[in-house]
Order: sequence, then structure tokens, then C-alpha cells
Amino acid sequence: MFSLLEILGTAFALSIDAMVVTLCWSTTQKHITFADTLKFSVAFGLFQGLMPAIGWGAGAAFASFVSQWDHWLAFALLAFVAGSMIKEGLSDEDEGDIKTDEHGTVAWGTLLMLAVATSLDALAVGFSFALSDYPIVEPALIIAAVCFLLTALCMPVGQSISARAASHTNKLSFVGAAVLLAIGLNILREHNVF
Repeated sequence: MFSLLEILGTAFALSIDAMVVTLCWSTTQKHITFADTLKFSVAFGLFQGLMPAIGWGAGAAFASFVSQWDHWLAFALLAFVAGSMIKEGLSDEDEGDIKTDEHGTVAWGTLLMLAVATSLDALAVGFSFALSDYPIVEPALIIAAVCFLLTALCMPVGQSISARAASHTNKLSFVGAAVLLAIGLNILREHNVF
């Protein structure tokens, strides 16, 4: 039901929060090591792939109870996530400082909390995959890989741009929201709603 392009679009949309956090942190660092890049990429990629699988498991458990209107629920979940992304894009609030030690290293505990926080939207997306009766393994792996790659790419980009330029990255939220809304509308189209 979902094309590879839709899964990649979803992966990109879900990765935006992780990219923003990575950009904001990397703009403040004088020196970023390969270990820093790997640490951020693994943490964010892992949770971006894990959360849809958890959401899918919950959705699969409830799918038989909501089978008559599952397409509307899938659309509503995707629209909710898209609405959250639009709200975030319109917000002037800063992402906040990430606590580091005296060497500028982020503690694993802090990083894992950030990874969970930036991947909560993926729960709803995984739930919508289950309601669409679509297997989750391939999307979860693609989402994890895309987030891993984009996070790794944001490290050198963040270091090379100013903090002022990084503050505008929340505008990517509009792109992610549009992708998720388009996928939700396509689910409704496939169920002959239009």
C-alpha cells in the first residue's frame, strides 16, 4: 500500500526533530569528533526505527476493533503529527540547550532522553502503518537508516553554519507536515473516501 517514496518521505519527516537538535548542538561546538557523530546518529536512528515498531504493535492489537474506520484513524494520527509539526514550525521557541560536560560531550542519558522525545511522533506513524495492514519491518529499518544518515550529515553542516542560521531549521517542519498529510490523504483515497 505504501510506496518506497512515501516511506522515504515519512522517514525524512520523522527525522526533522533529530536533525534540528543535532544542528543546534553542533553549531555550539568548537570540535566535533567521529564519536560524537556516531553517538548522535545511533541514538536518534535507533529510536526513530524502534518507535514505529512499538506503535505498529499497538495498532495491530487494536486493528480488529477499528477495522471499519481504520483509514480515518490512520489519517487522524498522521494529521495530528502534521499539525504538531506545523505548530513547531510556527513557534519562535528555541530547542533549548543540551547539557554537556566540561569537554562538550553529551551524556548518554541526556542523549537517550532527546532521542525518545524526538521520536514520539513515530509511535503514531507506526500505529497508522498497522491500521493500513502494512508490515513494519521495512519501514522501521528505512526510517532508522534515514534518521541515522541525516543526523550524521547534520553534524558537519551545523558546525559550518552559525547558530542564527540553525534557528531557521524548524521551517523544515512544514515540509514534513505536508508529506505526512499527503500520505494520510492517499490512505483515504485508497479507501474510496473521495
